[in-house]
Amino acid sequence: MKRLLPLLQILLCVDVQAQQPVFSRITDTSNPVVTFSNTPAPYKGLAWIDLDDDNLPDLFMSQRFLFHNDGNGQFTQLVSVAGAQGGQGAAGSSWGDINNDGAIDCITASSSSAMHLNNGNASFMVSTADVPELTGFAAWDCALADVDNNGWLDLLFVHAEGFHATGPFPCKFYLQTSPGVFTAQSDYEFTDMNDPYTVPTWTDYDLDGDLDLFIGAGPGNGLGPDYRYKNLLKETGTFSLQRLTDAPFNLMENGQVYNFIDYDNDGDMDGFLTNYVGVVSRFWKNESGTLTPTSMPFTQSANAYLSNVWGDVDNDGDLDVLIATDGTPNITLYRNNGNGGFLAAQLAGSADTTVCGIGLADYDNDGDLDMATNGPLGGRALFRNDNLAAGRHWIAFKLNGVNSNRSAIGARIRVKSTLNGQSVWQLREVLAHNSFQTQSDLRQHFGLKDALNIDSVEISWPSGLTQFFGALAADRIYRITEGGPPEEVSATHDPMTEIPEIRVSPNPGMSVFQVELANTHPDVQKITIQDMQGKMMEAAIHPFQEGKYEIKLSETVPPGLYLLQIRFSTGQTASKSIIKH
Repeated sequence: MKRLLPLLQILLCVDVQAQQPVFSRITDTSNPVVTFSNTPAPYKGLAWIDLDDDNLPDLFMSQRFLFHNDGNGQFTQLVSVAGAQGGQGAAGSSWGDINNDGAIDCITASSSSAMHLNNGNASFMVSTADVPELTGFAAWDCALADVDNNGWLDLLFVHAEGFHATGPFPCKFYLQTSPGVFTAQSDYEFTDMNDPYTVPTWTDYDLDGDLDLFIGAGPGNGLGPDYRYKNLLKETGTFSLQRLTDAPFNLMENGQVYNFIDYDNDGDMDGFLTNYVGVVSRFWKNESGTLTPTSMPFTQSANAYLSNVWGDVDNDGDLDVLIATDGTPNITLYRNNGNGGFLAAQLAGSADTTVCGIGLADYDNDGDLDMATNGPLGGRALFRNDNLAAGRHWIAFKLNGVNSNRSAIGARIRVKSTLNGQSVWQLREVLAHNSFQTQSDLRQHFGLKDALNIDSVEISWPSGLTQFFGALAADRIYRITEGGPPEEVSATHDPMTEIPEIRVSPNPGMSVFQVELANTHPDVQKITIQDMQGKMMEAAIHPFQEGKYEIKLSETVPPGLYLLQIRFSTGQTASKSIIKH
């Protein structure tokens, strides 16, 4: 039987490769996301994040590359995140508003891990010195979470014994006990013992209102224990972690990524662990509070699985899963059949080299989930979802905490809608890390199939507040600030085919920029330059040919990232990032 397993894996791989990809790979060479010079590190991920709060997901590619979403399918490469290091074969990141100032920050894991605080203009300052004994610490991955529900994000960096040039070391875990004060934690196995810790996930698997911890600890060439902990905050009133060792968490694994999701829309969290070689991956169906091992198409044979990431990519009202396998450029999609199982594997897309990190976001705001991937060199790729949703409806939410942490990490949102004549509740959780060294968009997306509206919304905030709202129209994105009502921030719209391409040169530049509208366009009404908080910058703007303008920024405008915005007579707007040196 063991002799047949490699052949079976080869046959399955060939079967998937023979298919046409169901996502469209972006190959436009003018888009820097698909052409930038990536690092060769074999294991690294990405993060979809909104740098400037413009409701367009921007993209970070580990180990350090940053891209602004310009809103027309194009991205602008920004200055790399300061202090994000290379020097080893792995790199992860986790993003959230660490200091609750309204600008998203991050932590990065690499040969020397770091905390990076946002200056407010999409540039970052390294603040590692504020975190005790983190300087020079090599980590495989990292994750942000508010584990004690005090409104401030806490930091976890995991070190993989045997996979770094330095060490081995135990993991580094810090509570942010008060604003900007990070207190190292100990007396847990992962903080006191060495092991090949790989990918950490904070998730409320038992839905009791606090985030539990699951750390894959895949040794790569063998099996070992993973590290799974229940948060006792709700039981005792004080944060602490209790190791989970009873079934189904009593088996040896080659663990990579844990995810807990409500795949069958029954109101509880089911689980999936991607294992590396030597043991099958695990899927647990939650049956009245008991996690029951359940056979699925992706648990049939042992594979070198890395990522698993969940989203309703076809907008039919239930969660699908995408999986990356080490050594292959292919991303495999398993679509939920809505009846407790999954359809046969489909080829979601292929990069040029191995894919390890997969992250989901509706980056073009057209109502369906797109994806990006990362890996060594050509493992970086961007894929657009063009046909999977087939005109089905959707709704999405962006949550901002007030008494909870600003990024609402740990919040849960439930949406009730009528799908095919049946009332269905769907559940999502806001997490700052949910794939292999990777983070999907913090906005929460729900497919609605044929429903033109949802019936109700329930939000459980980390602070303990629960909010309920009534019917909302579908095909919209809503922002909800803790304690406030839903506010529409975007509606369905056709791609801006009438809006011309904006070319800026030089970019980056010193103070003077040439702007060209590259094709037929409606009349320009207004041109403005704003910083990332929306403040207008002083600039002289002169047209010198049809469709061409010279923009001279005032000497008082400091170096940084700015947004060139053009309003047309049609009422439409287009924007382009510019960088002043």
